[in-house]
Amino acid sequence: MDFARRASRLDALLLRHQPWWRFNAYAGAAATHLDNHESLRDYLHSLSPAEIHNLQGDDQGLLTALRPHFEPATELAELINITPAGPPLSPQEPPKGIPGRKWQQINAFIAAHTNMHRPILEWCAGKGYLGEAISQHYQLAVTALEIDPQLVAAGNARAIGDSPPRQIIRCDVMSNDVHQQLTPTQHLVALHACGGLHQRFLRLAVAHNSPQLSLAPCCYHRFNDTYTVLSQQFKNSALHISSNDLRSAVRQTNTARHGETSARRTLQAWHLGLRELLPVLGADKTAALPSLPQHWSKRSFAEFAQAQLDHKNIRHALPSGLADFELAGWQQLHRAEAIDLLRMAFRRALELRCVLDSLLYLQEQGYQCSLSEFCSTSLSPRNLLIQAQKSP
Repeated sequence: MDFARRASRLDALLLRHQPWWRFNAYAGAAATHLDNHESLRDYLHSLSPAEIHNLQGDDQGLLTALRPHFEPATELAELINITPAGPPLSPQEPPKGIPGRKWQQINAFIAAHTNMHRPILEWCAGKGYLGEAISQHYQLAVTALEIDPQLVAAGNARAIGDSPPRQIIRCDVMSNDVHQQLTPTQHLVALHACGGLHQRFLRLAVAHNSPQLSLAPCCYHRFNDTYTVLSQQFKNSALHISSNDLRSAVRQTNTARHGETSARRTLQAWHLGLRELLPVLGADKTAALPSLPQHWSKRSFAEFAQAQLDHKNIRHALPSGLADFELAGWQQLHRAEAIDLLRMAFRRALELRCVLDSLLYLQEQGYQCSLSEFCSTSLSPRNLLIQAQKSP
């Protein structure tokens, strides 16, 4: 795969089509840029809630559906197409204490490697589940790094008596203490290390001349006050991606529980309905409103609205006809979710730009790299795997 060429094409496409993926359909502003795209507008307005839900969780399916109406869809579909790594390991019951979905992700991660033969250093390890599985599968010694003392203790309790030996060391990987844990013989691995944590992983791997690394990145906006590119190619780009932009890259709910999704949508609809109510009460429709925890979705719209008004010190009795405002909120949510599919169409492209930045950085530092999808998006939307070896 020519990472530099793909990165150049992807960057140009994102730069050219910024109005589509930087528009917030939930902010209440009209999507006026749809006025000159009648076919696209009519298609989005025709979608049922069930159709929108299905498209929200399927990047390639979304682009296929948009292709007759949306010019960038064809090139987007081509650029985000990444080869799967191969079949997972033979199915087996997860070891005691490891959640089933996490175990499937670990198995798929390991199966994506043709061989591991160096001592392992696991990054941001939690209880060390990944290192445990690698140690057992390849008979390798594992050192794991984790900041949470409770997770460290629980992971080391699991490792008692294991052969080859495993240990989890309490360590903040963002601190200078981490340097003493890296050696020039280790294979560094990280499964779902977030933004700033996986960029730190890459920088230290390069600084310590690590011979081999494997990284499945996640949540590119986290642990980054400001997102900073690593590669020279993207440092020279005219496109600047913010941490807020990168939230779009991980807005995928196909692994969320149904109850969580339902609660989130209910609160979104009520939020939009309340904004229609505020002018009736003499308040600013655009006033900042606090986010309420999901359990509020089990209450009524009236209770939700009253709590928000109390927070804003709006001393006004709720009017009759609240059901009309609640219905208006649900109608607005439906329209917003349909229009937001256009931002979602660029979701994987934004993620891939971050991953290509990491790959180009590693290549610039003398690594031979590969990129694959180590599992299905239904198992984890964050399924891109970088593998790199230091060139001889």
